[in-house]
Amino acid sequence: MKVSDVMSRRITTVDANRTLRELWKIIFQKRVNAIPVVDKKEKLLGIITKDDILHLFYPDYEDLVEDFFSVSDFEEMENRIDELGSKRARDIMNKRIIFTHEDCPIMRALSRMIVRNFNQLPVVSDDDRLVGMVTKGDIFYALFRSRLSGKISHAR
Repeated sequence: MKVSDVMSRRITTVDANRTLRELWKIIFQKRVNAIPVVDKKEKLLGIITKDDILHLFYPDYEDLVEDFFSVSDFEEMENRIDELGSKRARDIMNKRIIFTHEDCPIMRALSRMIVRNFNQLPVVSDDDRLVGMVTKGDIFYALFRSRLSGKISHAR
């Protein structure tokens, strides 16, 4: 089975000028974990995940350990939400994108996600245009449907 067999072609994308407030709203309204950033020709420029946004508000582990007992650090994190709200997608997106192609075997794509600890991969065409997104869930569902569903229904 290939990535093209299981990927979602209906994806939400943004341009590089979207604000953090808009990105956050999209993530919650669309219930997605990642948003690809594309140019006008749908060329993939970067990706922003829910974790990337949360990381902006939360200090590095070393900062937290240094001043573990200071409650003001946590209050400061909440206050940062207002000041970071106007940041743009181009300022926070990951530009080193791990992606896959439509003709990639699904187990290779899944392996790439597991090794990199990702939940999804953008799918690009040969000319680097974004054509879809594949998630671990898409792959697991396809494997279950094709390999296990018949065996389970006969077991009843």
